[in-house]
Amino acid sequence: MNKQDFSDLIQSTPILLDGATGTHLQNAGMPSGVSSELWVLENRDVLASLQTQYIQAGSQIIVSPTFGANRPKLEKHLQQGQDVEIVNRELAAISCKVRDDLISAVHKPVYVAGDIGPTGQFLFPSGELSFNEMVDIFREQVRGLLAGGVDLFIIETMLDLSEVRAVVTAIHSECDLPIISSLTFESNGRTLSGNSPETCLITLTSMGVDAFGINCSFGPDKLGELIEPLRSISPVPLLLKPNAGLPQLIDGATVFPMNPDDFSQVLQPLLGRNVLLAGGCCGTGPDHIAKLKARINDHHDSMDFSFKAHSLNQTICSSRSAWFAENIETLPIISCTAIDDLIDDAFDAAEDEPPALVLSFDLAVTAEQWPELEETFMQLQTMVALPLILKVSDQALLELLLRHYCGRAGVLGSSPNHSYGALSL
Repeated sequence: MNKQDFSDLIQSTPILLDGATGTHLQNAGMPSGVSSELWVLENRDVLASLQTQYIQAGSQIIVSPTFGANRPKLEKHLQQGQDVEIVNRELAAISCKVRDDLISAVHKPVYVAGDIGPTGQFLFPSGELSFNEMVDIFREQVRGLLAGGVDLFIIETMLDLSEVRAVVTAIHSECDLPIISSLTFESNGRTLSGNSPETCLITLTSMGVDAFGINCSFGPDKLGELIEPLRSISPVPLLLKPNAGLPQLIDGATVFPMNPDDFSQVLQPLLGRNVLLAGGCCGTGPDHIAKLKARINDHHDSMDFSFKAHSLNQTICSSRSAWFAENIETLPIISCTAIDDLIDDAFDAAEDEPPALVLSFDLAVTAEQWPELEETFMQLQTMVALPLILKVSDQALLELLLRHYCGRAGVLGSSPNHSYGALSL
């Protein structure tokens, strides 16, 4: 599937993804404390049966069982001779065989999305991993998924925008398949790392993802509230993949309260108006997808399936705040020659009265100073919430900084590599 195929797919009706996997594996006998990915390799028929049910219920995109199949998550479970890339290839092949076996039976296109979830680790300076190390971890997984035959990728249940950037970079380094990116948000409307839906959307769509969404977190009503402001600004189709309500503890077991009727009744009216992909997360199953499909069919004539792409051509953002780029000539310029003063200068500019909305840096440093500047820059963006505009004469240094920038930076005086999503001003 190429990017145009993906765009053409979403033209006349919302595209349904599948629902939860983990709880169904547990119900089929998967014990607690094991790697679900490795258990599936020993119990392939369980997954194949579940995904067959999803396709028969109406799912056009099923997700490979590789959510936690990255090296940090798998390391303690791998046996001698097992390899992360091969594990991903074999898991993806199970879903791809289900796809191939059922395409003719359901008389519609069916696709497999290579599923990539979080590593459970954070990037420097919040954690130990560098951006390049994180990219290498995900490239290993991407190569396996490609070898297994996936049609596109879905990055889901992410808690940190910087980690999603690493996945997107890894996918782009290996292929040009479509990418759906989806994050999960806390009750305050931000990710665990403090990223807002708006800054995640701006950053990831500027990097070239093909759809953006929210999954897990809450039930469909709360996810609808979070997605609502994005309908009028998104340049790509949006995804909703909610839980079956908020989990409840009943007799020592975690239960999701929304039955298929309730789930579909709340989610269906939220579709359309640029929300063109939907599915289920925790607590959902084939019956939830079937009921949602039936409600879409029943209300088809009253739903707005049109997609209006919006432009973000003048918007930049940090990981926490966005700014519409105008009046560039009035912005303060901080000339960076003493790297030790960079963070203090940035704080001073942010605390000016009135405060600077955007910090602009005219970076003049020697090649020997690059490693020091690189580390300081990574620390700076976690400490200052304002978007950055960079003016850097050396193209190689500019690309180095943009690779690490968790947001969409503005760039003055040169044309940045578009793969990092920066905006030329």
